[in-house]
Amino acid sequence: MTVPGRDVDEAELAGARVDRLLAQLRSGPDPRAAAVAEELVRCLVQLYGDGLERIVRIAGPAGTADLCADPLVESLLLVHDLHPVEPGDRVRRALERLRSRVGPVDYLGIDEAGVVRLRLPDGVQGCGSSAQSARLLIETAVLRAAPEAAVVELEIAAAPPPLLQISRRPGLAQPVSAATRP
Repeated sequence: MTVPGRDVDEAELAGARVDRLLAQLRSGPDPRAAAVAEELVRCLVQLYGDGLERIVRIAGPAGTADLCADPLVESLLLVHDLHPVEPGDRVRRALERLRSRVGPVDYLGIDEAGVVRLRLPDGVQGCGSSAQSARLLIETAVLRAAPEAAVVELEIAAAPPPLLQISRRPGLAQPVSAATRP
């Protein structure tokens, strides 16, 4: 169930529930129960991953791209490294969706270590919390679009200094008009 106004979806809720249940088993009297449960989860994830891989093969590139229109299916394809779109393209698409909220963000690339480099070319207008809020929105969007990314490095360009208006001090010199010229 997607909650309006929140970025929580069913997959995230289910993942959080699995984590809580595993933590509950780890803290129980029999540590072997937690190990068995974790192995069971790994086996199920592998089973579903193998099934998704077959679906992707049958659907082909165009069909898989269509499947990615559904956020839940897209997240499952990402988890199993089956997404048909390259990470850089996914990051660019995520940044474009954020454009109306944070302005343009330059994608500088992703390196072999999984570091995504970005730059806010015009800085962030407003108070420090605006910059922190924009940073959090950007990092969250990038890591959702490219979970294989290890780190998001966001360079925020300094805002240009305000322009100063230069004029004569009042009373120092009178402008020469056409009527007073010799």
